[in-house]
Amino acid sequence: MRIVVFVIAAFLALAPPTTAWAQRVKITYHGAETESETAQENADHAEGRAVDINEVNKIPVRMAVDPSAPKGKRKEIRKCLREIEASARGNREVELFMSPLGGFHRDTETREITREATPEELRAHWNHIHMTIMK
Repeated sequence: MRIVVFVIAAFLALAPPTTAWAQRVKITYHGAETESETAQENADHAEGRAVDINEVNKIPVRMAVDPSAPKGKRKEIRKCLREIEASARGNREVELFMSPLGGFHRDTETREITREATPEELRAHWNHIHMTIMK
């Protein structure tokens, strides 16, 4: 699984960066345990094409939507998530991206974004980022 994290991080690093700051984000993987993954997301994990990330810059992703989180940490993680999503949108190798703040699905043939995340998908990813890369 750590290899998938490095592969996805490499794809994001090679994408046209939105800012230099986006390339300084440190992603750590602690094996996010989620029960909200769809059957397809689970299959993507099993194929080694998907990863769940529950912490960025040593801040839990869940703090982005936790009203009891310290304001500074909440603001920082929200900024990180927006930067990571922007990088993922700019990288046509990212098939699926979901976080508490936003997400999208990309068509595997045209590699164009076909739809944005639904409110239900955002709620299902309240504590982690899910990212799938193309086959």
